[in-house]
Amino acid sequence: MPRFRRRFILSLLIILLFGISLFSGTRFTLLWNGVPEPSVIEPVTTVASSAVQAIGAPSETPKSSSRSLQTMPKVTDNWVDWSYGEIPKTTLSAHVTGWTILDNVYVLNGSFHIVTDNPTAFPSLREMISSGYEMKNGKAEVDKQEPTENDMVIIDPQEATRRFGQYASRVAGVSFVSNDPPQFSGHYYHFTAEIFLGLWRTYSTLDQDITADGKTSLPAPTRLIMPHCPHDRNWHDKAGINHIVLRAAFPSLTFEYMSDWEERALTGRPVIMDRVVLTGRTTAHRAKNFSIDDKIGAVACRLPASPHWWTPIRRNVVAFAGAGKLPPPTERPVITYISRQGRGRSLDPKSHESLVKALRELESKYGYEVNIVVMEKFTKLEQIWLAARTTILIGVHGNGLTSLLWMQPNPSATVIEIFFANGFASDYQVPARDVGIEHYGVWNDHYFRSMSEHKPKRHQPRGFHDKGILAHGPTIAELCLQRIMQPERLASKMDGVKQSSLPGPKRSRGPSSPGKRKKEEGKEYFIKTDLMQTFLQFNGT
Repeated sequence: MPRFRRRFILSLLIILLFGISLFSGTRFTLLWNGVPEPSVIEPVTTVASSAVQAIGAPSETPKSSSRSLQTMPKVTDNWVDWSYGEIPKTTLSAHVTGWTILDNVYVLNGSFHIVTDNPTAFPSLREMISSGYEMKNGKAEVDKQEPTENDMVIIDPQEATRRFGQYASRVAGVSFVSNDPPQFSGHYYHFTAEIFLGLWRTYSTLDQDITADGKTSLPAPTRLIMPHCPHDRNWHDKAGINHIVLRAAFPSLTFEYMSDWEERALTGRPVIMDRVVLTGRTTAHRAKNFSIDDKIGAVACRLPASPHWWTPIRRNVVAFAGAGKLPPPTERPVITYISRQGRGRSLDPKSHESLVKALRELESKYGYEVNIVVMEKFTKLEQIWLAARTTILIGVHGNGLTSLLWMQPNPSATVIEIFFANGFASDYQVPARDVGIEHYGVWNDHYFRSMSEHKPKRHQPRGFHDKGILAHGPTIAELCLQRIMQPERLASKMDGVKQSSLPGPKRSRGPSSPGKRKKEEGKEYFIKTDLMQTFLQFNGT
């Protein structure tokens, strides 16, 4: 075959292959063109994508494994150089006392540096940060919590260039920073329902279009930094749930502690952090009218947000507990009573038996699912899953009620918290309100809607933390029935009840101190079989 004919046929084959590739949508990328330039601000993933994938919803699959890596910073994107331009200035994206979002914030020698031409555009330092010193009583102790230049400083661009030189190493992505000491971090409620909830609420104000199914444009945070916690165990609670919550909500999240913060400082080089969501307990306590709710998370919730701001977190955590699935919709209400019998603050044995009997009567008469549980006998994931299925959660004031965070908001969703007579604390009322769950308090045979402005004032009388708390089972069962049957009507009715008109609970005659009471072991009611069959069956195990 002549040479020109072979060339002609080869040319036709090349044209044919090229045409087929265009028709099929495949595009050739020339090697010498390299990988398209990524956006240095866009994260590896977003909460929205992780939430969709967690519940098994369809999502676009990358055509190649390299595509999902294109949004990651390149190896050469590890510094910011302003030799031939202006130094990037710090901007304030959101703020309420104790909860702040800063973009392009610098860190040198362990101190945050805000670089700006307009210092008045930023809150005072004490509204953004504290020294990280523990909370203690007394003026001298409180004064130690005031921030110094070792914690944060505001400087102009000229001073920044003098201190930093012409460049700073870049810490990419979104950094959650908890400036708290270990004092309260190692507790399920204080960490998850205050610090973590507040950090996410603050961050979520940047996307006020979060949807009812948890879709959001917010990038997932990259790291959690705790500069005053010596090691990871400082935020691991006794119940062992804090770390599960964070790893379920954000699987790619990394953690940095005091030693990591000190190592950065020892380099003597400045870093610029893309975005910092900053909080501190003592800082939030400085908020105006803090005493109204007396909870730091409530301060963060003063920021505007979508009504569904907590949904991405709830769905990610619950789907993690359900091995990638959410509880199926059901018309059968689920009532869960968390028993604390035999441990610390708990019901009088007869009150416990009265409550169990009344709830069982609801079960037999109306067909509700009733679970009387001791949380410690469940795995951590089972506890989350149970809460996610629960319509009404009942318990004596205590850490187990933190699981209200995983309940699905609906007109009947309610937390019923049993208090010692005339006592009240807003620990669980505040997060319940903020995530869309109703909250009622019970004093023996009287109950009140604590979501209204007429809720009781914080009061912990003698006996508040003792055993032997009285509770009238039929009264609580009646409240459950009303919340399931007529939730809106009951809420409206209770809003009109003023605190001063609430009758005091009937006090039974008996010993004046717990030590003089006859020691009784209450009957342990623990129903796990049916619940676990549901859990295992749904997960295909």
